[in-house]
Parts: sequence; structure tokens; C-alpha cells
Amino acid sequence: MANSNQRVIIQLQNVVKTYFTGELPFTALDHVNLDIRQGEFLGITGRSGAGKTTLLNMISGVSKATEGEIFFHGAVNPNENKPAVLPKAGTSLFPPWPFRHDRLDNQSPNAPIPIHNMKEDKLALWRGENLGIVYQSFELMPTLSLVENVMLPPDFSGGYHPIISKQRALELLELVEIAEHAYKIPAHISGGQKQRVAIARALVNDPQLIIADEPTGNLDSATADIILGIFEKLVDQGKTITMVTHDQGFVPRFSRHLQIVDGALSNPAAEDSALAKRPVTPLAPVSEHKRIPLGPVPGPLKIQAASIIHLQETPAIVLRNVEKVYENAAEKFVALRSINLQLNYGQFISIVGKSGCGKSTLLNMITGIDHPTAGEVLIGNKPIYQMSESQRALWRGQNIGVVFQFFQLLPTLTLLENAMLPMDYCDIYPFSERPERAMALLEMVGLADQARKRPAAVSSGQQQSAAIARALATDPPLILADEPTGNLDSRAADKILTLFENLASRGKTVLIVTHDPSITQRTDQTIILSDGKIVDTITPHALQKATTIRPA
Repeated sequence: MANSNQRVIIQLQNVVKTYFTGELPFTALDHVNLDIRQGEFLGITGRSGAGKTTLLNMISGVSKATEGEIFFHGAVNPNENKPAVLPKAGTSLFPPWPFRHDRLDNQSPNAPIPIHNMKEDKLALWRGENLGIVYQSFELMPTLSLVENVMLPPDFSGGYHPIISKQRALELLELVEIAEHAYKIPAHISGGQKQRVAIARALVNDPQLIIADEPTGNLDSATADIILGIFEKLVDQGKTITMVTHDQGFVPRFSRHLQIVDGALSNPAAEDSALAKRPVTPLAPVSEHKRIPLGPVPGPLKIQAASIIHLQETPAIVLRNVEKVYENAAEKFVALRSINLQLNYGQFISIVGKSGCGKSTLLNMITGIDHPTAGEVLIGNKPIYQMSESQRALWRGQNIGVVFQFFQLLPTLTLLENAMLPMDYCDIYPFSERPERAMALLEMVGLADQARKRPAAVSSGQQQSAAIARALATDPPLILADEPTGNLDSRAADKILTLFENLASRGKTVLIVTHDPSITQRTDQTIILSDGKIVDTITPHALQKATTIRPA
């Protein structure tokens, strides 16, 4: 457990990171001040797009700060320049790595290293010797055995030794309890085991700091708990870990917790203390949430009332005993378990749950992108998996509009041309009317004045609005969105959610997958997934009750 008297390892002073990829600059980090202290398990939580990964990129020197300073306060290795000696039994689990150079450019041993001013070659050397990095997607070399993957960092940093490197790698695989698989390749082990190997690799150079970017993001809850347990064990043995995550459930396990919102760091514990002194009022009912009008709907976009009435006679979506199992050389992974679900037309519905719980897999079942292992999927009373692949692709283009987290706009086409693509693909509407309809859609989402620009020339929020316009091109009854606000700041996300609310009020069925629980306050129905199962379905009345703040 770290305290304020322990040595600072990394220090950020007024760090700003601004991207200039669109029409307007986007500030990803806003005057961040942060001290990371030796021996702490620092957890930083925030929504996708809040700036978590950007913050880690600043700490690791992967990306340069626009403003501010970042310092590394390293300690001189007392074993530097001594001959390499293999650790004896019973010694520390983290013996000093004999091939390292903690000081750069003949700096004074006590002088902080200005990461923000380092050249790339020196920065790479510093990073390899002082940081261990754990990624969400593991980043293991697929053709190497596990022990060879763990040996890579000393190989890259010029410290490879055939005997010492291999023995150290095996010791670290033992530490993370996967030594029995040391000579397997990554394809032959599970996702949780891959992450253990990644942790062992991060430890191999005996780094002063380990940073972890959503390390449990692709794992089920039981496996995520094992990974958190390994981190806690490492901290108990003197390691320093900084982890970013969107999962608030991990907060009690951190020795210190900070929150990042729109690029600004805050201390939730201090804010909660201040909040406790304020008057407490219940949240407004979901049904009373204000829907902002989109303005008049252009002629070609008017919803066909007769069609909507006809559709409402049957459920929009029905899943019966749907299961999805993935298999690889290592294991079978059950992504969906006995899903039974019925959703109606004209609703705004959210599917929530932790990363790895099956949200995107469920969406893939509904869109017909992936085939269920068992069970039946009916959309508008049609059993979609009785269609051929080509029939299902055409059906999907005409009946489902899909919105992705990363927009998926074609970069060489204008926003207008992107919005026309589904009409061209499905060959609907006369050719001469397609530009007019696409322009009307862009006008509806507030982008008429940006229609002739390419995606790179507009902001992320505008790109997502254009993606929604494209999803509406064929006037589909269903709009499915996979983490559509994941890469947006809170203001841009609010605009996107308002668009979805208004589409639902006009008769569309909008289904949004998210890990952000705050979005559920704006949807008509919420489906909660955990480890591939539906654990609850919350209707507006129940949601109001569940989200009402009451005095302690």
C-alpha cells in the first residue's frame, strides 16, 4: 500500500495532449497533474474516450505531450556493472537484471529524467528497461513459445543471455502459474493464460513501473479476477502498477483510485465526500428525459406509418435458446448461454455488461454476421439463419443499420458519398434521388454543411453522426450500435444519444451495446449481460427505482 511519503517514480506536470486530425482540435488530456508513487496499485477509471490510453501513452513516452512536462525519478541500480549472477534459491522473486542502464546521457544519479524531451532512440531504451507494459489484446508473437515470448524484451534491449534469459523467463512463468505450458505457442492456451504470459513478459527486465491498459478487457469475470489477484500479489512484493479500466467493479482492489473524464483527472473519493454534504434528490424518471427535436424530416425520409404499424404487430427481435461457442486448440469458450429474448419495435434499448460478457457477440447474432452454435434468431418474424449467406447479406442491408465504435467510414469518400453507399449496395431508390436522400440524412444529423468533406476533415463526433446517417440510408426498421460513444467525449456522446432517442420516437428500434451504465438512464429498456447470460432486464419503472439516490 503506497502513501504520500513514498518515492515518486513518474511525475506529470500540467500535461496537455491535443489532436489536430479534424476541423477542430480535440483535447484528449487537459492539464493533468499526477504523481505515481513506488509500491502503489493505482487504478484510473473512465469511460471509453475519456483519455485513459492517452494518459498511459504520455507516461510511457509512446506519444508526445502538446504541453507540460513528464519526469521519471529512477533509482540507480546498485548492481550495475557487477558480473551477472544467477539468483539463488530463496532470494527475491525480482533479482536485479544484470544487463541494464538506468541512467542516460551521463545524467546525475539523482536528477529526474525528462521523458518529454527525450529523443526516440533514448526513449525506447529507457522504456525497455524501466517500464513493463500489459495490453488488452496480449500482443504475443504467435510463432514463438511462451518462454520465448517472455525472453523477447532482454533480446530487444541487448541483454540477451542464453542461460540467464531462459531461466528468468521460466521463473516468471512459474510466478504467474503457467510454467507447465512454457513450450506451447499462444494459440494453444486460453485468453486468461495469454494475459499471464504478457504479465511475465512485462516483468522480465525488472521494471520500476508496470502499466496495464484494460488488461481484463477481453476476459470473462472469473479470469479477470485471477489477473487482478496476480497484480495484487506483485504489489505486495514491492512492484508498482498503474492500471486503466472502465470497470468500476475493480475500484475496491486498488490502493489508490483516480477518475478521468474528458481528459481531466479527479479524485472520486474527495468528490463523494463533498457530495455527501449536499441535499439529495431522486433522479428524474427515464420517461421524462427531454428529447431534443431533430427538426423537420425531409420528404424522402418520412417514416412510412403503415409500415411501422404493420411491423408492430410482430416482435422486432426474438432469440430462442441461443448459444454461441468458440473453439481453438486450447479450449472451448462459451460466449452466449441459453439466450431467450424478445424486443419490440419503436424502442431505445441498451445492452450493458463488462467487457467480455458477450455484448458484441449478441449483436452479431442479431445482425446475422455470426452464426449461433444453437438456437433460433427471428428478426421481424423471419428466421434469418435459414437464409443463405448472400440472402442474409442483402436482407441485412435493407433491414438493419449498423453503427460501429470506430465509425468505419471510407476515408477517400466524402460524407455525402459515404451516406450513399448502402443505397448503391442494395440498389434501392432511383440513382438520381440518392444524392438528395443522402444530403437530407446529413441535414437531419446536423452535417449538411460538412457533406463535401472527407472523414479526416471533421471531428470524431461528426464522423459518428455521419455513420448514423449512413445507417439510415435504406430506411431500416432496426438500428444496431456497438459502443457508438466509445471514442467520443461526453458532449459528443450526448449528441449521439439524442439522435438515437429521436429515431426511436419516430418508430425506429434502436439497440445500443455499451459498457457505460449511465446510458441506461436514457433508454426504454436495459438488458444486463454477465458471462454470456442475461442476468436482468430492466424496464423504465424498475430502472427509475434502481437509480434513485437515497440518503444513507
